[in-house]
Amino acid sequence: MNWRVSLFSALTCVCVGAATLHAQQSAAYLTTGESTSAVDAKGRRHTAAGEVSAPWLNDRVKAVAPDYPYAERARHHTGEGRFHLYLDLATGMVTNVIVTKSTGFSGLDRCAMDALRKWRWKPGRWKEIELPVGFIIRLDIRGRPGDIRLPAQ
Repeated sequence: MNWRVSLFSALTCVCVGAATLHAQQSAAYLTTGESTSAVDAKGRRHTAAGEVSAPWLNDRVKAVAPDYPYAERARHHTGEGRFHLYLDLATGMVTNVIVTKSTGFSGLDRCAMDALRKWRWKPGRWKEIELPVGFIIRLDIRGRPGDIRLPAQ
């Protein structure tokens, strides 16, 4: 009889823990509180600190939110990283993504890089772009003032 009570208690704890994690919302954000920069087609570097209307952000044709795997959320892995994107001037496609500052978790870095490789910009405008991306878990999912929630795929 004792093993049944123990098993029931263990399953109850797992279910309550999973329900709590499910009730918490998670998201990936383009963190506008951080500076972002870009190199235009002529090789000039532009920087914007906390501006939502940075010209390179307005020139996005496609933006995909990073996947936030359950395993990462279950371990409460959160963080903000910086990613340097190299673009093909002719197509606006991302040719390479490099982590300039890690989120602190290789899994989150990989998720951000995978999503950023799918982003597209208007052709002929930008060669390089550096973006801050953050992963958060909160009961209140709004993020910080000015943060832009990345769209789902």
